[in-house]
Amino acid sequence: MKVVVIGLDGACWDPILPYINKGELPGYAQFWKNGLHGSLLSTIPYLTQPAWKSYSLGKNPGKTGVYHWTRIDWKEFKFRSLNSLSFHGDDYWDILSEKGHRVSIIDMPSTFPPDKVNGVMISGMNHGDGPWTYPEDFEKQIPSSFVKDGIHLFRRNQDPEVTMDGIESEIKSRFEMAMQLWDADLIHLSVEMNDHVAHFMWNNDHIMYRNFRANDEGIQKILKENKEGYTILMSDHGNGPIEDEFYTNEFLAKEGFLSLKESDSKGVSRESIVNFGTKLRLDRVVNKLPNSIQNRIVKRIRLIDSVMESDPEKRINWKESRVIALDEGLLYINPMYQEEKEQIIDELTKKLSSLKSKSGKSVIKNILRGNEVYWGPYVSDGPDLVAISNEIYHQRLPLSGYLWASDIPEESWGYRFPQVGHHRIKGILGMVGPGIGPREVNASIYDLAPTILKLFGCEIPDDMDGKPII
Repeated sequence: MKVVVIGLDGACWDPILPYINKGELPGYAQFWKNGLHGSLLSTIPYLTQPAWKSYSLGKNPGKTGVYHWTRIDWKEFKFRSLNSLSFHGDDYWDILSEKGHRVSIIDMPSTFPPDKVNGVMISGMNHGDGPWTYPEDFEKQIPSSFVKDGIHLFRRNQDPEVTMDGIESEIKSRFEMAMQLWDADLIHLSVEMNDHVAHFMWNNDHIMYRNFRANDEGIQKILKENKEGYTILMSDHGNGPIEDEFYTNEFLAKEGFLSLKESDSKGVSRESIVNFGTKLRLDRVVNKLPNSIQNRIVKRIRLIDSVMESDPEKRINWKESRVIALDEGLLYINPMYQEEKEQIIDELTKKLSSLKSKSGKSVIKNILRGNEVYWGPYVSDGPDLVAISNEIYHQRLPLSGYLWASDIPEESWGYRFPQVGHHRIKGILGMVGPGIGPREVNASIYDLAPTILKLFGCEIPDDMDGKPII
């Protein structure tokens, strides 16, 4: 028996169903019309890093210990980047490996550095230094079309249709890798580029359709090859349109919860480098280079500080800041102000509850204590408060100098677009295979690990939060 999991980062049914109803996208349609299907409820926050591993571990962040891409180190006054070693627990493929099942894990975010599995793992974003495949020498078998990090990004100076040509190639490479590693009992492949398209092209129907079609072609190939096995379609979270981006740490600074040092001139920035290269038309030269060389150039540029995307670590006066925010309303009280914690929480809750957008809408729809959202041995590592946004507003952590992205001058955006789409808690779920008929379900991202273990006849660990959906 074979189980194949197709993970489409940021996918949801809403924009796909109109095409299915018109008789298009036959791969997606097989799940919707002939299999188990419905929404897949993500974890909170519905971010790539914690959500993907909640899927493979079957646990909420209070048990995995990871809530974001980074954690706040109050002792050293730093933001610490997290990777696969930061999570607690065994992924379901570790359990399968121990039972002798061969696995192939392809490009799932949050899997760097890669696990030692009974099979092959090609780790996904974010990559650091060191081997990114297991076994290490498998990297030699990866074709040049399978780039390590996405290099086709929507930029202001490039026609989106041209960018989408490259993204289609990257999508195709992930499905082709699944075919290359088809001898495994369990195959998981992720298509991370799906999320990037949603963020920047949600309001471009043609580009969105090209993305759906590219994924659908890969889905059809998997379904054709896996007629006797089980195929699961899933995502780490969904996506939807947004009205604006809100900079939470700027709000905290404005309201006196966060103290900032005087700003130093940033000098050379990622945006200025890219804009300078664009003026000289160097981007046209770079686009003609082999993917491997483009990938190295992109990696170098990403090491340069960005006006719009860098962490605010250097600008924060840590000792005098009472609260610091990570993305999506994860709010942390400085331990130095522990005696004032309840007062800070009350004051902050009132300020956030009354917060209105530029169009007069409430920005925050719900504010919860961390222990109301999470459970498990690592709740204390999580946020003190979780301010859940009205879904049309995306909360971000950088110190941009503005409360709202729509206030930022055009020239400051540099090479990139503002986001027009962002995450939703409801992702995509579909499942076909022996004995599975058409049925709508509402499931949690925690349910997939125990479901897959059940398909293989493995015992489900007691500390998993999910339940099998079949």
